[in-house]
Amino acid sequence: MSGKDQNLMKVILIASLIIVLSIVLAGTMVYIIAEKEVVNKLKSKDLVRIAESIASKIDGRLQRAQESSLTMAMDPELIEWLASGEKDQIAGAHVLQKLDNLAKGFDYSNGFIASRMTGSYWIEGKQMSKILSQTNPADKWFYDSFASQKRMALNIDYNDSRRDTFVFVNVLVGDVESPVGVAGIGLSLKELANNFTNYKYGANSNVWLVDKSGKIYLSDRVEDIGAMISSFVPEEAFEQMLGQLNETDSGLAKPVVLDYEDQEGKQMDLISYPLKSTDWKLLFQMRRSESVAFLDTIKLNTVVASLVFILAMIFMFFFVTRNLANPYKRAVELNKQLEQAVQERTKLISEQKQKLTDSIDYAKRIQESILPSRDKIEDLLPEHFLLWEPRDVVGGDFYWMKQTKDGYLLAVGDCTGHGVPGAFMTMVSISILNRIAETDALIDPASILQSMNRLVKETLHREQGGDLMLDDGLDIGLCFIGGSQLTFAGAKTSLFKKNDQELLIIKGDRKSIGSIRTDNQFVFKNTELMVSAGDSFYITTDGYLDQNGGAKNVSFGRQKLIQLIEQFHVLPLEEQEALFRRQLQEYMGEEPQRDDITILGFKVS
Repeated sequence: MSGKDQNLMKVILIASLIIVLSIVLAGTMVYIIAEKEVVNKLKSKDLVRIAESIASKIDGRLQRAQESSLTMAMDPELIEWLASGEKDQIAGAHVLQKLDNLAKGFDYSNGFIASRMTGSYWIEGKQMSKILSQTNPADKWFYDSFASQKRMALNIDYNDSRRDTFVFVNVLVGDVESPVGVAGIGLSLKELANNFTNYKYGANSNVWLVDKSGKIYLSDRVEDIGAMISSFVPEEAFEQMLGQLNETDSGLAKPVVLDYEDQEGKQMDLISYPLKSTDWKLLFQMRRSESVAFLDTIKLNTVVASLVFILAMIFMFFFVTRNLANPYKRAVELNKQLEQAVQERTKLISEQKQKLTDSIDYAKRIQESILPSRDKIEDLLPEHFLLWEPRDVVGGDFYWMKQTKDGYLLAVGDCTGHGVPGAFMTMVSISILNRIAETDALIDPASILQSMNRLVKETLHREQGGDLMLDDGLDIGLCFIGGSQLTFAGAKTSLFKKNDQELLIIKGDRKSIGSIRTDNQFVFKNTELMVSAGDSFYITTDGYLDQNGGAKNVSFGRQKLIQLIEQFHVLPLEEQEALFRRQLQEYMGEEPQRDDITILGFKVS
């Protein structure tokens, strides 16, 4: 070997050694940094996200129970019945039927009504269970409810014999300062406990629900229920959680993330997360080695990849040094080829994006063309406002009007989905509505909804017992207005009637149009109303009610909508539109729109 070749080999060896050391050092540093970032992400985001997901299910169940109980307790018929000492048997039958429907319709464990005047305790099933007494310790909750003068109280009780946790929502009936009774519901949290297993991460993770003393009331493991959390975490970790556990204001409590070693010396991570609907806390514990186990695979793959890369670099370095005369020129040529490929790819993506945008804009024009024009609405409803806000460019909400020889029909509908799929459903629905209104002899709203249910199923080839995952449907409120009479029928949609004397909510049937769950022969119900001067009517899809926001980032809800109607109904309808829109925007804040939104408000001339 010549001296020139020997010098070249020395250069190659020195360069190869530098490459090897650089790759080993870089790989080690990258792994250390990656491990640190993974652990930080686990403690700051992943644990919080998992706990937030579990807590939202519990809070959602409890908040719905609270709304249901409050609706029951504010029922004027219930208040009058209790105030009269339960003497009106007809009113009593109506009230108890509503209680039975509430308990069974929302799958609650039980519903109850307790009278302050007679001490009678009524439960679902239309029967009186017992007479409450101040001398009975088991009835202490009833008398404590009056003493507290709080509209709503949440009591959580663990039943040792049934190995289940029950939540009771107690709401004062009538005026808070002089209530006539207590009404509410009870629900079991056992189903939520069973769902805890879906959030387990590895064999050594645990999910617990504890009160402020640290007692476990819900767990994915039955044997943990009733035990103290201090039996599972070290004393130092338990003391760190005490401040949050004792915080009774859920708005002030913050998540607490801890790490500690268990009895086996294994590193553990734990988050204590506050619930919004109660002062209980959700604890989620997982072993560090299981949550970051993929790092071992990354380490092995990094070592293998580094070895392969080192060998490849040494070979390529030797080959380039010995055989290529002008590597810089080849690098420039390769760079030009890459730039050209990137430009061509960028142009193709831009063209595809433009085609997609043009298609969606065209779909918007098609959808708007099949909706009633503003001039047509003005002709039939001189006094009205319409708030129609698709979440995307097109949406699944629609409004519809049709004049007949005896009056006119108007509807507000909400098809399953949003965007382009929802828009397709609105076209199908409006086409079927037009067909029914033009061909069917009967044009009362209930008959139209029944025909529409059948035709939507036929159009979508929907059969009873089909795949529930593909169960698209339609929620709709439909009115027929003739003279001074308004007839309403709804499919999971309500009509609000407001005047100076009262606010009346006419609820639709709890069945969707075209759903697999809705039988073809299902008969929808008509409700007939006399229209007087000053009556205002409102129909809304669930997009307005379900929009999240506010300080607690919860749904806007029916109660806030009722407050807006009570507050603004005296104003001209064109002013109401701006107010309803502004109230929703202020409530949303920075939260994105979740669903298509439609509200129709009108007066009958």
